[in-house]
Amino acid sequence: MTTTSSTIGVTSSSSTTPGFTLQDTQISIGIIASLVVLSGVAVSIVSKINKISFTVDGIQETLKLHASNAEKIKDLEKHLAIHQQDYVNYKEANLVSHSSLSDLIDHNWQRSESESNAIKGSRKELQGFLHRTNDFKVRE
Repeated sequence: MTTTSSTIGVTSSSSTTPGFTLQDTQISIGIIASLVVLSGVAVSIVSKINKISFTVDGIQETLKLHASNAEKIKDLEKHLAIHQQDYVNYKEANLVSHSSLSDLIDHNWQRSESESNAIKGSRKELQGFLHRTNDFKVRE
């Protein structure tokens, strides 16, 4: 008798060659693409945040400039108010001076007019006296 034995060939999983399958490659490419897209989004967000930061810095500088200009305007308003009050005081002083000078001129005019009338009266009297006594002729 002859006996025959059969052998089944089995390969162990440790004997397979290491490498990537097509599915592993697709997963790797998907992960890399996702990372690239996420980094692009992150760069975009960071650039927008930087742009907003620069804009805010510009606004702060503009506000500081406007605040200093507002302080200058406030100081100028104070100086203007002082000069306006000086002008009002100067005008009032001039009006008082003008009024007192006008009163003095009127007083002196009335006094000189009354003295002139008195001199005219004295002159007429003198002319009349000279005319009666010496035949003095008055020329006018």
